[in-house]
Order: sequence, then structure tokens, then C-alpha cells
Amino acid sequence: MDGSFFECVDAGSENCPCYLALTNDCMTCTRLKGLDYCDCRWAGVCIYNEFIWNGKQVKNLREDINARIVNRKSYHEVEVLVLKTDKYLVQRFKYPGTYIFVRNPEDRSIYDVPISIMDTDPGKGEIHIAVKTISAKTKKIIKAEESLIIRGPYRNGLLGLKNIKDALGGKMLVLAKSMGMAPAVKLVKYFDGHCEIDLMADMNRLRNDFAEEYLSGCHVNVQDMNFKDRKDLDIIKDLIKKKDYEKIVIFTSDKYISIFDALLKSIGYYKDYAVVNNFNMCCGEGVCGACSVKTEDGKVIKMCKCQMKGEEVAKRGQKNV
Repeated sequence: MDGSFFECVDAGSENCPCYLALTNDCMTCTRLKGLDYCDCRWAGVCIYNEFIWNGKQVKNLREDINARIVNRKSYHEVEVLVLKTDKYLVQRFKYPGTYIFVRNPEDRSIYDVPISIMDTDPGKGEIHIAVKTISAKTKKIIKAEESLIIRGPYRNGLLGLKNIKDALGGKMLVLAKSMGMAPAVKLVKYFDGHCEIDLMADMNRLRNDFAEEYLSGCHVNVQDMNFKDRKDLDIIKDLIKKKDYEKIVIFTSDKYISIFDALLKSIGYYKDYAVVNNFNMCCGEGVCGACSVKTEDGKVIKMCKCQMKGEEVAKRGQKNV
């Protein structure tokens, strides 16, 4: 993969090759970048070969699906919606970092909103999402009474996936603030019983019982925190020094990712950690350019698809602290 710190999360999946292959903008394959030689160092099935065998077309397009609303629960400005859809599709939503695009059936695709999967029930063919009312798009989603249009799965809601895929039998620290609790719930439930998990939760203005029922049956140590309070940050610092976690996952704004990065470095913790993906998402397919960022070596990458180290995200966030 040319030794850089990023890689395409869709590479080798059922959705590869994607739209970027059509315009010589593939993140992985040098042939599908318009070059006349192969130098991708990709260890999986040849992406260029898949493109040719598929008639030079996008493979397995993510299509709009009408999902029926079977339940909803309000937490003031946040609403948790349970959506009924295809059981096979729900199976593909089970991994941490998975998100979908959602809109009201009355609206056009410009109203699509990326929303993290909070929970899944493959047996019932149901997915759970949490929607916070912010502006036009989310207001329209909340107003939907019978169904919502969903599109997915998209896999890049977490950056640093490599660091948590093998989290079996070890110790994991999860730091979540406000709406970061929704994807944090998915992560905790996925690894429940496989590793020792401590969850430090700053609910901010959310109700304290938000996500409570989802975590009630999990083997997780939950502690309420205020990340603005220096005493609580010192508690977290002491806990990290005491337990020396193998895995740390941060579900906060980039500002707090930078704060926790500084906290980790202050106690000599230099292991890679995973963070929530806060980059602007619009199409999810790498086409629109809304999530494009320039790396330190001048490369332009698409953050709806590309993985990035938590430390690099922290550096970017520090510019805004």
C-alpha cells in the first residue's frame, strides 16, 4: 500500500471496486489510478481483475432501501429509532464503525444524513439508530412516521480499526462524549465478553439514561465523567497508568481527541488508538470530495473510505483547540 498511514476500508469487500475505479481515482489499485503498471502491494484479491471481470462496472451498488419504523423512544432532543429491514443486510451492520445514510422518504437524496449504527438485532432484521435534532435534515428524519430511506453499509465510522480488530482477552478503555455514546454502544456490545471494558461516559446535555438499556446486560464498567473537569481527567489518567490498556477508543469531537492525545503522551502511552471519524461526510462513496483532506506529504485522500491513525486526527484537531 506504499507505506502510508492510510488505507481504503472498502478494499477487498463486496463493494469493491467502487465508483472511484470508473474515474481512475481508486485509493488502492495503481492500475485503477490510471497508471500502466501494478504496484499496489495489495494482499487480497486483485481489484483490477475484479473490475475487468465485472464488465468495468461498480460492484454491488449500495441502494436505497425503505426501512419501516417499528419503535421509537425520545430522549428530549435525541430520538432512538428502531428500523425493520432485510436480515442479511442487518448482518452486514454488526461491525463497530458501521454507519448508514438516512433520509425521510418524502425528500430527495440531498437530505441524506450519515448516522452511526447503535445496535442491531439480526434475528428480527432490525437496526437501532440515534438521531439528534440539529437542523433541516435531522428535523425531517424525526418527522417521519412510518419509514425511512437507508443506504449502506458504510464501514469507516471508526479510524484505527486495525488496532481493535484483535481485541480479544485484553483490556479496553472507551471514552465517549454526548452523541459519541451511540457508536460506543455498538463497540461495547460487539466486544462484550471478549475483553475487559471500561467506559468513561460524558453525557453532556444528553439524558443520563440514554443508552442505559443497551448496556444493562453487558459486562462493562461504566463511569460518569465530565471531560471538562480536570479532576475527572486525572482519574482517567490514573486509570490508564494503572491498567495499561491494550486498546483505547475515543468517541468525542476532534477537540477532545487532541486533549486525550496530550493526556496519553503526558504519561508515556504511545500505543496506537482508535477514534471516531468526525470528517464531513456527504456521499460516502469518495465522489463528492466533501471529506477530502491533504496529508502532510501532499496526497489527497477521501476520509469516507481511508483509515487514519488516531494521532494524525489529534494533530488536525489541535489546530482548532
